[in-house]
Amino acid sequence: MGVITGGGTAVAPAAAEASQHVGMSFAVATSQPAVADAAAPPALVVGIDFGTYASGFAYRKSTSSDATTALGSPAAGGGGGGGGSSAASLRVSTHDRWPDQPTPDSKTRTALLYQGNRVVAWGWTAWKRWSEMSSSERSAQSYSYMENFKLLLEDGADADVDTVCPLPAGVTRVQAVADYLGEMRKYIRDQLRRSAGITSSLTSSEVAWCLTVPAIWSDAAKARMRDAAHRAGMTVRMDSRSLSLTLEPEAAALSAVTMGEAATPGTGGGLNSVDISGLLVAASVSRSSGLRDGDVLLVLDCGGGTADVTLHRVRGSGVAMRLEEAAVGRGALAGGAHVDSAAWSYIRDLLGVRQFDEWKEAHPDEVAKLKSKWELSKRAFLCNSRQPGAASLPYSATAAVQQADGSSSSFPSGLVRVAGVQRNDIRLALPPGLVSAVGHAKLRALQQQAGDSRRGWVGADQALVLPAEVVARQFFDPVVDKITRLMGDVMDEGRRRGSPCSKVLLAGGFARSPHLQSRVREALSATTPLLIPSDPGAAVVTGAVVFGVRPYMISSRRARVGYGVCCSRRWSDADAVHAARFGYPEKFWHTEDQTYYAPHISRSTSTEAVFELYSTTANNTHYTRDPAAHQHAKIRLELPRVGFFVRRDRPLEVEMRFGATELSMAATDVKTKNAVATTICFDSAPA
Repeated sequence: MGVITGGGTAVAPAAAEASQHVGMSFAVATSQPAVADAAAPPALVVGIDFGTYASGFAYRKSTSSDATTALGSPAAGGGGGGGGSSAASLRVSTHDRWPDQPTPDSKTRTALLYQGNRVVAWGWTAWKRWSEMSSSERSAQSYSYMENFKLLLEDGADADVDTVCPLPAGVTRVQAVADYLGEMRKYIRDQLRRSAGITSSLTSSEVAWCLTVPAIWSDAAKARMRDAAHRAGMTVRMDSRSLSLTLEPEAAALSAVTMGEAATPGTGGGLNSVDISGLLVAASVSRSSGLRDGDVLLVLDCGGGTADVTLHRVRGSGVAMRLEEAAVGRGALAGGAHVDSAAWSYIRDLLGVRQFDEWKEAHPDEVAKLKSKWELSKRAFLCNSRQPGAASLPYSATAAVQQADGSSSSFPSGLVRVAGVQRNDIRLALPPGLVSAVGHAKLRALQQQAGDSRRGWVGADQALVLPAEVVARQFFDPVVDKITRLMGDVMDEGRRRGSPCSKVLLAGGFARSPHLQSRVREALSATTPLLIPSDPGAAVVTGAVVFGVRPYMISSRRARVGYGVCCSRRWSDADAVHAARFGYPEKFWHTEDQTYYAPHISRSTSTEAVFELYSTTANNTHYTRDPAAHQHAKIRLELPRVGFFVRRDRPLEVEMRFGATELSMAATDVKTKNAVATTICFDSAPA
């Protein structure tokens, strides 16, 4: 992909080619992607999967064998491991006992309860307290409840998702995430002290943090996440290497490739010590679920707010196993939260917009309980109308419900069978306040539609029935269709690049949905195994720990965009042709060189150097003012304070690193070899 090198000037053919400013030089280069140092892993690695609907953590303490493993890594120049069919297993501990949770789960709710701008509860406790409050109490004491606020970090990602309340006065989107991560950090510290005997205060010198982010996030959103983690006390400096951001689908893939043989019993206190092993079940009986050298794994990471699709070729075996990205990944705003949004919009229209809104305002406790019933029903939903006789999938409707409410029944209470209700229909008992708000006449009209599979209706027992056809077609399928289209696009690109998909991994919280599992299985060929973790929601957080211990396992990525910087260079015939046609670039005369340059002028009195970083998705972009080029960020370099200087005597060398999870750079004063402070400022809305 061509690299832009001109604020209306010309383009260098590769990112590693130097670009010359008048009076200063900037050597611009790319680093090898995501190849870690060969140093031994940190003593404690903590992974956090910060999700739209729910979040969790996992950790690993280093052992005496880690140093040997590190010496065998590709980064250390090691050989290739023991030739086994999988990487050496890692023992990772997860947590499944959260305050006020309805049933054990690897994640707690991503929710905050504020009083004014002060956090008074988080997780399930925040939801519980909010659901028990009356409207008058909420208003009188300035309470506000937030969920789905992760999506605020990416501009435009929250357009169709309800955060329940707006951000409190004085709380920015970054601060809200920081508040949640701060509560999570304190909770992790206390849990590790109480249950695992780890007395660390979790300072940046004692722990490596691995925080997951969607693969589709922009560099600006990732920078906001790092800022939030810094404010939460996870790092001393913003650019600290003790915090790494991990792409969610890559974490899921790492969890899959580092499989051993067995899970071990829990250690108590809600902390479960497990090998990253035996956690997959194949929704296909004909092929092995293990990953081997040469496999091409497609990862579908489906969470509450986003879906990421990536394709990786497995290379090597044992401790030398690594993942190479085989096609450019894709993603979309498609997750469980979007199914929820569609469902509540439909129910609101069905029962009456005015009546529903009045009830929602007057009976917040009933709203919370009805949403809880919907969540249970959503997790259990499976419509087989597309595929009659579909085989049972590993994470079944029964398992989903049992995990959600701790019951042993095949159906939650919201799915009791009554006359006219088909097996896969969803039935939600309407609370008294909503029945009263809707009114007798409207209810009677809805009752007359009983048995109609094309629209919702109300039974004689005043329960809302949502036919399976409606739930599938209007709630699930608009989201699932996006996911399966992305899957098909990535698989097609893999085939074009000579890397046809051999196995598919479905992970993330939304991957628990039997309907999603069924649709994905339907979209695959009969010979392509579909791998689903026994707990799809835990795959990402355990993989985050694997990345913290073995970052070298992600050995290559494919660029989503091309990057370029402004520079000045000698005027060319091509510049003249472009200027005559489009009006840029302009040119200026450089007296010392006795030649024309395209403009990028620095002053000898500058205390900082500022230049723009541009990006493009086009392959043949030559100028930063081309329509396909966009200003990506501003780069500020703090120049050494050594008094007056001649401009040509101040060469700086700047290395830009595009291959890791985050865009980063390092600058050096060529004369003194001293590091130069750098700041990357993304063009975006206020944090």
